[in-house]
Amino acid sequence: MKKISLLFAFLIVGVLAACSNDGGQSEQDQEVPELIEVDLRLPEGQLEAGAAVVLEAAVTQGNEVVEDANEVKFEIREEGGTESEMLEAEHKGKGIYSAEKQFDSEGTYKITAHVTARDMHNMPSKELIVGNPAEQEHHEHHDDNSTSDSGEESHEHGHGHESTVTVDFQSGTELKVNEKTNLSVSIQEAGKPLTQAEIRFEIWKEGQEKHEFIEAAEAGEGVYEAERTFSESGTYQINVHVTKESLHEHQMFTITVK
Repeated sequence: MKKISLLFAFLIVGVLAACSNDGGQSEQDQEVPELIEVDLRLPEGQLEAGAAVVLEAAVTQGNEVVEDANEVKFEIREEGGTESEMLEAEHKGKGIYSAEKQFDSEGTYKITAHVTARDMHNMPSKELIVGNPAEQEHHEHHDDNSTSDSGEESHEHGHGHESTVTVDFQSGTELKVNEKTNLSVSIQEAGKPLTQAEIRFEIWKEGQEKHEFIEAAEAGEGVYEAERTFSESGTYQINVHVTKESLHEHQMFTITVK
């Protein structure tokens, strides 16, 4: 009887050891996913007004091309303008997503690729110059001075882009682990509350690749709120995405959870 009891004891110890080893191995096998990379490709050389331009985004993750992106869009904003245009990209295969745009006016344009794939978001930007905007600006400035000299009313023309959207982020009291937190933003456009907009919080912890998107609900005029419980302490980045019709803005904030 004593020998049987010892045999059972050895068997139990062996099973527990095997389970422990398997668990340790599975933890070691888990790898942190690599970030998605976006190569924004714009045409090179002199572009003439009226030219049809192909915008491309090559999306990869490590050595793998990303064929299953959730969303790829190109945001186009002319320098000095207050509105932007969003173009839906079409998947061409081999991780390439593209859209065509005809630029009818000379100017300097900021092109931003908004790519959401595999729980991550990346949005690189580049400039695209059409025609000779510097020469056009010179002529406009000369015309303004001539109008002023003739005694007629003159108008100021701004050539740098400044967003008219302001985002005031509020996280309430001190943020603590495993406690429900109210994330709130007050958004204004040109000094007035921005209502009926689509607001998303993009949240990720510093040092981690996974990004989480949370839809915010409008709680008042220009005020949008969402609830989030943080399971780990540390520093988090929150990118507030603001979308309404042709408007698309985003602003980054940093919070600390204790």
